Amino acid sequence: MKILLAEDDEIMRISIYDRLGKQGWRVDEAENGLAALELYQKNHYHLIVSDIRMPGLDGLSLLRNVQKNSPETDVIIMTAYGSVDDAIECLRIGAADYILKPFDMDDLIIRISRLLEAQQVKNRCEALEANCLASHDRKLIGSSKAMQKVHSLISQAAPTSATILITGESGTGKELAARAIHNASNRSDKPFVSINCAAIPEGLMESELFGHERGAFTGAEHRRKGKFELADTGTLLLDELGDLPAPLQAKLLRVLQENEFERVGGSKTVNVDVRIIACTSKDLQQEVQKGNFRQDLLYRLQVIPLEMPPLRTHKEDIGELCAFFLHEFNVLHGRSATLSEEALTRLKQYDFPGNARELRNIMERASVLTRGSTIEDNDLPLSTIDEAPDSNEDYNLGSHVAKTEERCIKKALQKSGGNRTAAAALLGISRKNLWEKIKIYNLS
Repeated sequence: MKILLAEDDEIMRISIYDRLGKQGWRVDEAENGLAALELYQKNHYHLIVSDIRMPGLDGLSLLRNVQKNSPETDVIIMTAYGSVDDAIECLRIGAADYILKPFDMDDLIIRISRLLEAQQVKNRCEALEANCLASHDRKLIGSSKAMQKVHSLISQAAPTSATILITGESGTGKELAARAIHNASNRSDKPFVSINCAAIPEGLMESELFGHERGAFTGAEHRRKGKFELADTGTLLLDELGDLPAPLQAKLLRVLQENEFERVGGSKTVNVDVRIIACTSKDLQQEVQKGNFRQDLLYRLQVIPLEMPPLRTHKEDIGELCAFFLHEFNVLHGRSATLSEEALTRLKQYDFPGNARELRNIMERASVLTRGSTIEDNDLPLSTIDEAPDSNEDYNLGSHVAKTEERCIKKALQKSGGNRTAAAALLGISRKNLWEKIKIYNLS
């Protein structure tokens, strides 16, 4: 944290400067208002501590300048000639605090600490809000019959508190469906908490889900709430639930049935009201047969099953998805790229093993690398073009070998400038053999 100290009394300025420095804060000092203004115009400060009366420029003028140009910077006004009117005027202009001289240095430190902590909390809230807004902007796209079925099921199930199991291949939008369910529910103004069961080590998973008490294990210096407590009255998304360790499956089952649990290292029962949505790309029925997943937990989870269709089964939505993704990346990268009909046709011929996530990555790459304002067929990643199947493609091996041979001969003739002897040498065949192949393929 960086602080600007403006004080014309040298002894007072040195005393405050030393004490602020001992707190670990970076401090710049100015002996008058004009020097403080000059420093302020060159640097960013989280907080300014200024005397109200200084030669050249008083503290109120400095405060007005700060409020006009960087209102996020807090200002504490110090004065030895305090009055109620002065305090009211300072606070009216926008001072964060007002302190009378002489003051206890510890009192100043406490005031500064509170303001800086409040700034940190505000920043975290703004970041969280931005993240939530970004999440709300991302939504399920598609008007095909397959997606209409998904939307219909969401609209029916969302208003209830029933547990929902969302299945589907990776990249089909399972998390987006979970958020859509939460946003359409009567818990939409309550927390939406997500945990990826595949991304957290087994030894930490129980603490992440249920929290822990102080001293529960090495490093547990404070009590910590788990995801269930954080999601109380709201929705908890258990992503990639198929990877949940077996010992925790039994504990999860109890929470689903009783709505209660104990923190790690604790004995007090914690009651919660949480709506559970689970996602997985695994076939849980097969996992049950393998002994990796509890049958009773599966029954409890799939009260309402929702299967997200792979993109290859509803290719009619590709155009709508491309338009959505391109708008997103045009805004992000400051571009105005559009997709040509030829490129869209080529994309519709591709099966997208990575589903909508793969399409999104393709659109971002193409929107950034295209040289013009329109993404053409040849702007798409080569793997997509090469692997895109042709419905009229000939799968006969002999014909493919012949086409390849003809293409090589053409290139050799071009390379040699039509000299057949040189072309034969490039191909590693005799001149007579080359002549026969030229005749077969009707090459001049």
